Amino acid sequence: MAPKNALVIEDDDDIRRLLEVVLEQSGFEVESVATGELGIEQLPAAERSLITVDLGLPDVNGIDVVARIRQQTTATIAVISARSSQKDREASLGAGADAFLTKPFRPRELKQWVNDISGDSEAVG
Repeated sequence: MAPKNALVIEDDDDIRRLLEVVLEQSGFEVESVATGELGIEQLPAAERSLITVDLGLPDVNGIDVVARIRQQTTATIAVISARSSQKDREASLGAGADAFLTKPFRPRELKQWVNDISGDSEAVG
């Protein structure tokens, strides 16, 4: 089985590190960047199975990042954002995201979601 590879696009250092830890615990090799442009640049560097995108990036609107990434990959794209409006959710899914998760999130719940989408049925601990 090929290694699971994730790309985290998140400008908040603490949240980015938390996502890295949760994904690594779920068996992913994780690369993370703080801007949308860096995320788009890093996308072709490796085959990704999961990409997380924050909507409130400092350089590019996260929905635009999702749309640009979706054109290049079939990976699961999860928007993880403090924005929780129905409009943001619909725009994210319309741009190509597979899931919309709101901050703050519980690491255990995120890990369970990641395990569910990656087909990993091991218990969450």
